[in-house]
Amino acid sequence: MVTMVTITEIAKRANVSVGTVDRVIHNRGRVSKETADRVRKIIKELNYKPNILARSLSLSKVFNFGVLMPELQPDNHYWELAIRGIDKAHEELKIHKVNIIYYQYDGYSETSFLETADKVIQEDLDGLLIVPTIFKTHDDEFVRKIPPTLPFAFFNSNIPNSRSIAYIGQDSFQSGVLAGNLMLMITPPTGSLAVLTMLVDDYHLKERLNGFRSYVESQTAKPILIYGAERSEDKDTFDQILDCIFSELDDLTGIFVTTAMTYRVAEYIKTRHIDKDVKVIGYDLTDNNIKYLQEGLIHFIIGHRTEIQGYQGIYTLYRYVVLNEPVERQVLMPLDVVTQANVSYYQTQYAGGIGQ
Repeated sequence: MVTMVTITEIAKRANVSVGTVDRVIHNRGRVSKETADRVRKIIKELNYKPNILARSLSLSKVFNFGVLMPELQPDNHYWELAIRGIDKAHEELKIHKVNIIYYQYDGYSETSFLETADKVIQEDLDGLLIVPTIFKTHDDEFVRKIPPTLPFAFFNSNIPNSRSIAYIGQDSFQSGVLAGNLMLMITPPTGSLAVLTMLVDDYHLKERLNGFRSYVESQTAKPILIYGAERSEDKDTFDQILDCIFSELDDLTGIFVTTAMTYRVAEYIKTRHIDKDVKVIGYDLTDNNIKYLQEGLIHFIIGHRTEIQGYQGIYTLYRYVVLNEPVERQVLMPLDVVTQANVSYYQTQYAGGIGQ
């Protein structure tokens, strides 16, 4: 039996993106000579033959991929990172008639989500990339309504046991374990820890919290106090919660934030002139978080390559729908520990290091 070699396998062996392999095969775009030579050598070794059917299809049909995700928020630029990656993949795949359509909703409005989800169901799409919402019941209902003929993948967060073709994102529990490990490294053996999270039924936020508690409780008897809000972008509510934390916990030594709103804690400490030595750990390389990391008010940021998640999500749909190739059911992102000392490197990587 002849085994068909795919460009995905070539990309893995060459340690480059699928887009880079495509550019080498078709002699277009900018690829370094060293990379191009490495890819061509692997193509020759594997005796790769282009998928003529897929190429002919891509020339005669436009493939519409929908992206269902929260809209951008003025004080939270997290989703901008994902859009950068999605747009980069779109730019690379335009030649294959891949078109991206965004369907964005207010991430804290059930009505907005339901209206947008209903619109998506009515569209004639070839694939769908989804960010699960904080409304678990509605998420489950929406997924059940997706036609069996419409392949879909999740990124950023997962809905376990669904019929999605793939999940691209973090191991949320393990990222919480990592946060707990880091927190115990930089705080004294006594004193309280606080966790700031959102009071919503969000799978990956719960798993981050569970991982953090599991690790800390396995290593120490330090008390962990959980605080939360329905909407983390609400600065007044956030500040009220921090008022409670700092007034109630005289022995506070660290705060773990399960969302990208980590900078709110640093901002509060700075503007309220808090003189306690409180270590702050949170998520995501947004501009605000980077600012306070550089100032030393945030001590660790855990990054999970949000741009690459969006990029890989579109390429997963492309391989599955256009090339008719098998895709990995789970693509887990590395957990990057970013500090004041190495943040400049990660800024460069996240800004332009998606494809090679």
